Amino acid sequence: MKIRFIAVTVMVLFGAVTAFAGSEAHWSYSGDTGPDKWGTLSPSWAICGNGHYQSPIDIRDALKAPLAPLTADIKATPLKFGLDGPTFAVPYRSGSWFTINGARYELQAFHFHHPSEHTVNGKHYPMECHMVLRQEGSGHNNAVMGVFIDVGKANPMLDQFWGQLPRNKKKKVNEVQVNVGELLPAKKDYYMYEGSMTTPGCPQGVRWFLLKQPVEASQAQVDRFIEDLTVGETNNRPVQATNGRVIVGN
Repeated sequence: MKIRFIAVTVMVLFGAVTAFAGSEAHWSYSGDTGPDKWGTLSPSWAICGNGHYQSPIDIRDALKAPLAPLTADIKATPLKFGLDGPTFAVPYRSGSWFTINGARYELQAFHFHHPSEHTVNGKHYPMECHMVLRQEGSGHNNAVMGVFIDVGKANPMLDQFWGQLPRNKKKKVNEVQVNVGELLPAKKDYYMYEGSMTTPGCPQGVRWFLLKQPVEASQAQVDRFIEDLTVGETNNRPVQATNGRVIVGN
């Protein structure tokens, strides 16, 4: 059985949803250009302040539902860093797919936040990886998979490129292939809800899949990420009001 949401947020998908917002206006995670001001920085970003289906949220009171299993066919991609505002993303070469609750999604990019943007019963994890997805047949990046990262053993996937994080907007990287599929936990149960991208302009109509089982990274790996952020020590948008949205989980 597939769980289908009433399409209350489809109308907001007027433009292409990208992994990050682009250079329309300067934004950050603190001060006068921080998250509580994003909706005022550009007219096209107003939904960051007045949208009712914004992300991230606190995951709690999820309804148990027979969601179809998640499967993945993820290939390696050449390492590149796409920089925007105070953070970065790694664009992904075409041809890597997730099948989630019966729908196919192609992987577009991945990036990281510290601490986690979503919380579970009010708890932040040290980090959260976001894999930006595009549903098959769509012209928009309209889904995101989140993987929570807790402190524990060193993570071999991160070691593939962690020494090349773009400190102070450094763009030159060594030629290396990375496979973010190796970051996925062994157990792939997930939560699902309808929300938005978490960077300006915060477009809605985004389906979120949050894997329940966290993966581990060493404290040194977490610290290296913090050190290499280009602005401040955190890059997480605060949790937003749920506004009655349904959260389901298998």
